[in-house]
Amino acid sequence: MQGEGRRGMLLYLALALLAAAWLAAYLVLRLASRRTGKKPENITIYPLFLMLRTKRVVEPLDKIANLNPRLWDVVARIAIVTGFGMAAFAVYILVNNLSTYLFRPETVGVQNIVIPLIIGVTIRLEHIPYLLLAFGIVLITHEGMHGIIARREGIPLKSAGIFLLFILPGGFVEPEEKAFREAEPGKRIRVAAVGSFANLVVGVFVIFLMLGLFLPSEGGLYIVETSEDARIPANEVIVSIDGAPVNRFTLTRSITLGEKMVVKGLRSEYVFEIREQFVGREVPIGVLVSSLGAKQVDYFYPLRIGSLDPSAVYTLYKTLNWIQLVSLGVAVFNMLPIYMLDGSIMLASLLEKITKDQRKIRITLSTVAVLCVTLLLANIMFTYSTFGFFQL
Repeated sequence: MQGEGRRGMLLYLALALLAAAWLAAYLVLRLASRRTGKKPENITIYPLFLMLRTKRVVEPLDKIANLNPRLWDVVARIAIVTGFGMAAFAVYILVNNLSTYLFRPETVGVQNIVIPLIIGVTIRLEHIPYLLLAFGIVLITHEGMHGIIARREGIPLKSAGIFLLFILPGGFVEPEEKAFREAEPGKRIRVAAVGSFANLVVGVFVIFLMLGLFLPSEGGLYIVETSEDARIPANEVIVSIDGAPVNRFTLTRSITLGEKMVVKGLRSEYVFEIREQFVGREVPIGVLVSSLGAKQVDYFYPLRIGSLDPSAVYTLYKTLNWIQLVSLGVAVFNMLPIYMLDGSIMLASLLEKITKDQRKIRITLSTVAVLCVTLLLANIMFTYSTFGFFQL
């Protein structure tokens, strides 16, 4: 096994070693704290979970919030509109998607897939580096914007920090609970809305960046993984076979084999002798790609200007693609009015502007949350019942 397959095995081994090291560190720190009788104030550690808190970021956030107060006021107002818009859009997508599964099953396609992002379960391990970078960018922009607007609204911050759930990063900006709870509903809405708005801005910016960097049409098939006896190397891009373009739309098309088969790649050109009994046969392009030893392929988008090594171009595209996917996904999902998401805070604060009856507010929040969770679970269930178990 070559290419990504070997790297995948190394990733599994690295994760196992990391888990063992994490457990050992937890036991050592627990033993040390028992002997000293003191627990670190700013560090919380459990098996496979680490959280670091600090107050040092509060002052920089104050400085940023005071640089251009009017700008942040405008951003917060725009975030409110886009926040409620994304909440409505998320509900619409889930309802429309579910209706497609129920009433128009013949039109179901990959565009209707709804799955949770769980590394090693729904996401292949080879995507870990891209996901970690994407989550890191989402974390910094999301929580940083929460902190800036909280300070702009005069809400004191208790601390800020990061956490690791095994290898998954996370972060938080922790306002003074009493001050946040007693703040005006409008202030709470603005603080809650800006996190997803920041993610939305990042996602849209990366999409435009990709449109500027890469051609919109595929430039071939990128060889991710090959078999041991492969006749074409990993990290090569197959552009054409016997002059016929190779991409996702041509894989089912057939070509007639001659005495020789010419495979054009970005790195080299490969010529193969065809056995006499196969000359004149029509064979699908996808079958020919597999016969060359390609076990896993992906679509390749070339740069508009300049030329880099195909593996560098492919890595850059995947990196940017995951950043925009995670940024936009978090932006929209986080606006759903489900407990522990910012959308729930926004809806609760909006209801407080309408009524002071806490019982009505709780009933409304619970009802809406149950409906949203039901929609989400139903979409996930129909995805797996239609497509079976798969990994991205």
